[in-house]
Amino acid sequence: KLLSAAAAAHHKAIGSVSGANGVTSKADWEAVNAALGRVIASVPEATVMDVYNSVSDITDPGVPAYLKSLVNGADAEKAYAAFLEFKDVVKKNQVSSPGPAATAAPAKYD
Repeated sequence: KLLSAAAAAHHKAIGSVSGANGVTSKADWEAVNAALGRVIASVPEATVMDVYNSVSDITDPGVPAYLKSLVNGADAEKAYAAFLEFKDVVKKNQVSSPGPAATAAPAKYD
């Protein structure tokens, strides 16, 4: 249900993209982030960190600095601060144990 809601939020945000820079509306941007936060908070922190560390293990350490060099540094710092705030909100609402295991999709989706 949470993944479906996150996918729907993404779909709506993509549909509201406008302008030469391909920017979605602020409301749709916030809806996507809220939906992702709910998905991330729905699994224990250890699981989230396992994914984070796995990605970190395969990412060249120079990537963050390279990506930052492609944009306005002050904007990147503001975005990072907002990300840390997002992380804190998610962590505050994190479940402590996993929910029931997912089941296979109904046959009509095979």
